[in-house]
Amino acid sequence: MRMKNYISFLFIACVLCITADAQDSHFSQYDHSPLTINPALTAVDKNYQIVAHHKEQWRSIKGYRTDELSFEFRFDPTNWIKVKNRTAIYKKKKQKGLALGLSLLSDKAGDGNMKKTAATFSIAYHLLLDENNRISGGFLASSKQSSIDPSGLRFNSQYDYAGVYDQFMQSGENYQTNNISYSDYTAGLCYSFGSDNKYMESNDNKTLKIGIAFDHLSRPEQSYITTIDSKSYMKYTVHGQTLLGVKNTSISVGASAIAMFQGPQKEVTMGMLLKYKMKDESKYTGIKKGMAVSLGCSYRFRDALIPYLQYELARYAIGVSYDVNLSGLKKATTGQGGVEVTLRFFNPAAYLFQKKAGASFN
Repeated sequence: MRMKNYISFLFIACVLCITADAQDSHFSQYDHSPLTINPALTAVDKNYQIVAHHKEQWRSIKGYRTDELSFEFRFDPTNWIKVKNRTAIYKKKKQKGLALGLSLLSDKAGDGNMKKTAATFSIAYHLLLDENNRISGGFLASSKQSSIDPSGLRFNSQYDYAGVYDQFMQSGENYQTNNISYSDYTAGLCYSFGSDNKYMESNDNKTLKIGIAFDHLSRPEQSYITTIDSKSYMKYTVHGQTLLGVKNTSISVGASAIAMFQGPQKEVTMGMLLKYKMKDESKYTGIKKGMAVSLGCSYRFRDALIPYLQYELARYAIGVSYDVNLSGLKKATTGQGGVEVTLRFFNPAAYLFQKKAGASFN
């Protein structure tokens, strides 16, 4: 594959970016948190996947701690089926159908001990156009609860003329409630392309995903104070991701980008990675386990630089990233951003050949 073709594929993901700023519950390793991005990504390239996600952001100023546990699976997984009995000649089973996803998310932040929990259910339909192209549509429903403890907050009205804080002075804030429960909905579309290696060690596979999602469709109320109308703005997310094998090497090159727009706020992140395949999976027996390591870096515009490291062994993966704070907030955080860790179990791995259960290779 010529270099100009690599650049074209990588550019498709990167041009989704514009300029930046924002915060809804989200992760820097967004590629591994599909249910928080777009329900159409539910099991889009996995037969099933379990992800545990942990992020701490701006810990030195009691910033965000976000945790997620998610599970996705597809009802009609892709397998390799025999073309002819008593041979090792296989073809890919054409598949289309439903996928489901479940997730639990917890978000905590600040002196007010603000907490948000969410339980989500997603459903997606993946339509295989041909052996390489797929269109997906998805819908996600979530039940959310938010709470706050005002006793930990300080307001200007609670400081006297000498600038001394007095906890017994009235804040002037009129709280209607400390707890809010509501339902929320998200819809999305995704196009994905994938081609396998021509032969096991050629490493000329290509993948591409481009999608758009519409979040907060119900525009739920989220105000603790009686005098404020606080309906959520709808959020629009555009995202892209690609991974290209460099032919006849053990290296793959990847790029990803995501842009989120919510009311006056916007956030754009884009990045690249190099993946080195240290060992191939056994094509048929599965006795030899595949192994790969990825090193990358993302940039969240006007906010953070995010180096990233991932290690994969067969169907298991661990990823670690760190947000290096570059915004004006670094004066308060003393440059401390946030560490993020993902643990994943999935099937199939990107370099794994599947065979139909119980198949014989006589």
